[in-house]
Amino acid sequence: MDRQIPPDGDPRRAYDAGSHADSYAVGHGAGEERRPAAGHSAAHGGSDGLLEGLPPEIQRAIVQPRDPAPPPEAPRGDPEYVGRPPSYPPRPLGPTSVRDGDLLAAVLPDSVVDGAELGPLTVRAASVRGDSHRWRGECRQDALGVTQLGPAGEGGAGGGRQDFAGTDALLLLAVADGVGSAPLSHRGSHAVVAAVAGQLDGAAAELADALRAGDGARFHALADRAVAAAAAELRASADGPASAYATTFRALVVPLDPAVRVRGFLGVGDGGLFRLRDRGWWNLEHPATATAGTTPGTGVIDTGTAALPDAYQQVDARLLEPSEAGDVLVLCTDGFSGPLAGEKEFREHVAEQWGHTAGVPQPSDFLWHAQTRLKSYDDDRTVICLWEGVR
Repeated sequence: MDRQIPPDGDPRRAYDAGSHADSYAVGHGAGEERRPAAGHSAAHGGSDGLLEGLPPEIQRAIVQPRDPAPPPEAPRGDPEYVGRPPSYPPRPLGPTSVRDGDLLAAVLPDSVVDGAELGPLTVRAASVRGDSHRWRGECRQDALGVTQLGPAGEGGAGGGRQDFAGTDALLLLAVADGVGSAPLSHRGSHAVVAAVAGQLDGAAAELADALRAGDGARFHALADRAVAAAAAELRASADGPASAYATTFRALVVPLDPAVRVRGFLGVGDGGLFRLRDRGWWNLEHPATATAGTTPGTGVIDTGTAALPDAYQQVDARLLEPSEAGDVLVLCTDGFSGPLAGEKEFREHVAEQWGHTAGVPQPSDFLWHAQTRLKSYDDDRTVICLWEGVR
């Protein structure tokens, strides 16, 4: 296969002709390389002056500049693996068929990558169909959402705005994992991400007030109400038993005002929430048992998980302690949290790519990282990372 060199003549960016066969859906300007503007001042730590006016101690706490991730030395090959080589091929095989009778399943992309850069916050997100689903010609059951809550005209991201001081705008990062035994769970996962986003948006001002005040009880009440209303929407729209749409859900609600350091978490069912600090992992799913550098867990997936819209009793909703500059919050479905909790070599590999002195990866590189494979872990995997004060 011929290698083609882009017009700029940089051989490190060469690629194989015809390598586009494994296509991906890309959003929010994914893959565009950002460079500092002329006259950019290092004194602002990569914030482009957006934090001017904040007290110096807050600026230092939320911005930690890093060197940009270097370009790859050679074209990316197959995704890396740790441990023994997996049995499945590391790429999409045959697509799903329209004539299988499920139009949504037929058109869902194998993989999705997304991202955002908002003031001192940087987001990367990816959702990848599991090896076993690829092999059987089944669609991806996971879903993700990266979106803004609250009016865009008040300091929000609409129109390219980046000045968020004093705003009530919020960033919603959400993942959902359709239960494998539920035949329409791919519909449920995508529907619940959209429905919860809509319900939370209706309460955006109240959520912003709760986060600004550090009011965990108020945040829990608002999150519980939003999830209950979203579950009711899903039940009302179901074509058949609601259990056929069963899905887990988890999300982070992040104030865009850089002076508000508190983040909110809400979730139903299994999955993972971690903090990566330097190269050490903290399991925020079970904070009482987590220790620096390790992540409790066996890697065994609990098939009896709570799920929306019916098989749940309560929403896990709480406030998280403020992150330090350079921290990475990692929100994921169990296809990623399983190996992260159960495999030390996988944890160390991911920490090397995303933590410590590593730069924030470009979206396409993040997708490649998220596909790092392990034998016996062949489920869909969806992961969203929030870099705090890092560019």
